[in-house]
Amino acid sequence: MDNERFEQLKSSIIDAGRIMRGEIMPSRVFEIEVIDRPSAPAESWAVCLDSDDHSLLIPRKLYLVRFVDGGVWVRDENGEMTSCDSDDFVPISLAKEAQELFAEAA
Repeated sequence: MDNERFEQLKSSIIDAGRIMRGEIMPSRVFEIEVIDRPSAPAESWAVCLDSDDHSLLIPRKLYLVRFVDGGVWVRDENGEMTSCDSDDFVPISLAKEAQELFAEAA
């Protein structure tokens, strides 16, 4: 990484910390519509809220999950399917174009 890109990254990280502490406002805001958990086991995108092991599931990251009775099946950062508490994930509604892009990247 060249010095200019490093300085840009460093500045972004410093700004992120200031935003998290409420010292400055973010330059843009994304609003996400939270949807109800599906009743039938269906794959949907969800935001991870919490994890016992942050190396396996990263909070605030989007995952393709399958909601089932009493939990969620999700592929962790090691690529293995794991069962989690459904309270650790919030399903979100995405535009069709975004769903297609995420499906390609997943």
